Amino acid sequence: MIDVDELSAEEIEAVVNTRGFQKMLAYRRLSDGIEVLEDEDQIFESMVASITKQHSQVRSEESTREFFRLFRDEVETFTEGLADQENAADEDALEDLIVEDGGLRG
Repeated sequence: MIDVDELSAEEIEAVVNTRGFQKMLAYRRLSDGIEVLEDEDQIFESMVASITKQHSQVRSEESTREFFRLFRDEVETFTEGLADQENAADEDALEDLIVEDGGLRG
């Protein structure tokens, strides 16, 4: 594993600007945001009630709650898998970048 201290600002920027890293970060933030909403009972209850009232296809508050639970689980699952895949891909890309820039490999 490459230590952050070993990377130049340009190398760090190259990783941070990859599509995979940006997507992982966005999904992680979304997952954290949903968890915060669920922890704030009053806000969450208000949101569930509002969605239930606004959308006739939502039949109950329980189905709305189930949607948010499943959605959060899906986001977390996707984030964990993407993080593992992207870390491996980004490490290879970083190694290639370091070698191309004249750095030492491994």
